[in-house]
Amino acid sequence: MRRLLWLLLAAAAGVLAASVVAGQPGYLLLAWGDWRIEIRSLLLALVLALLLFGLLHWLLGTAYRTRQALLRRRLGRQLRRREQSEADLAAGVLALLEGRYPQAQKLLQRSRRAAAAPVLHALALAHLARLRADAAGREREFAAARAAAPHARLAIAHLQAQAQLDAGDTTAAAATLKDLPDHDSPRLLQLQAHLARQRHDWQTLHDLLPRLRRAGVIDAAEAARQEVDIACARLADSEVPDLLWPQLSRRLRRDGRAQLAYAQALCRVGRHDAAQEVLGQLLLDDWQPAAVDAFGRYAGDDPQRQLSVAERWLAAHAGDPTLLLALGRLARRARLWAKAQAYFDSSLLLAPTAQGHLELAQLLEQIGQPETAAGHYRAGLQLAVPLAIDRAGTSIEPVPPGAALTAATSAADDRAILLPHEA
Repeated sequence: MRRLLWLLLAAAAGVLAASVVAGQPGYLLLAWGDWRIEIRSLLLALVLALLLFGLLHWLLGTAYRTRQALLRRRLGRQLRRREQSEADLAAGVLALLEGRYPQAQKLLQRSRRAAAAPVLHALALAHLARLRADAAGREREFAAARAAAPHARLAIAHLQAQAQLDAGDTTAAAATLKDLPDHDSPRLLQLQAHLARQRHDWQTLHDLLPRLRRAGVIDAAEAARQEVDIACARLADSEVPDLLWPQLSRRLRRDGRAQLAYAQALCRVGRHDAAQEVLGQLLLDDWQPAAVDAFGRYAGDDPQRQLSVAERWLAAHAGDPTLLLALGRLARRARLWAKAQAYFDSSLLLAPTAQGHLELAQLLEQIGQPETAAGHYRAGLQLAVPLAIDRAGTSIEPVPPGAALTAATSAADDRAILLPHEA
């Protein structure tokens, strides 16, 4: 287009020059020996215009061809550099996967100068820095990746936060995820939930549940289950469970697992009687072995009263070994040795467990029967670590439940079995 424009301008200049010459009549005389040539001014102007036009056409053509040749040469060099960059990138990634980190660093750095997709080089170098525990280099490369591909901000943030978590830097990972806009990326939401759970940031995790459900990561049932889990975790971490409990929704306060977590939290802060009331109400509505076990671990000042409460449940749950074990613990704490021994023995008859043998062994040591206690310790060990015992090639005969009881001992009369200092 420019070439045509220059030619048109040259033609216009020639026409203008011809019109000027035509207004000034005259001629050009050329003499050579006997030869004389007269050239009219108009003809001369036309010849000069044609010569000028031809010269300009030649100059423009030469410039165009030179420019095209230089452009082809430059494009060829760029193409060769890009091909070499792609080859170096492939070789660098292979070296990275093979664990040849210095060679990978050299190849990736060399290829990024002519890279068609600089974000790939930045991410590969960030991964290399993560493997080499170079935190500063890792963060620098992730920043370069964000600058090279702003549209891939979410994907880069996911990789960066995952690398920070792998390095144990939860604070940096939280800062990376905090600056993100609203999104519905399932993988990023899962990572945010994992980080919140790891940092015990239960409020953030609770706020993420609706987004996780909308993204299809969890369904309604899983969301409800996780909501209960979060409530239990908050109660387990709270130093004032009495203040936290009313803040929970009514649905959560009616959930058996949440009520059990509340009772355990009350025990942890020393409010054993309040915890027993919660557990007692829970067991009336929902009989849970875990709640029965927690009820039997009462450490307050009135174990006799708690024993009386639990014994009323025997009518409906006489064959429950967990209840019998809990009754044995309460009786032992109330210093009713024979009754505790009878309850432990009955629990072991129904379901021999390592914990039951341990409780009975400790009681037998208290009442001065170390030999029988040692047998229960061995039986409990056999139940607790059977694989270790099998590898050692040791055969342990468990003590039959009830062998420690004598015919002269009555579960209702504890005066025959006294501690040594009470004898």
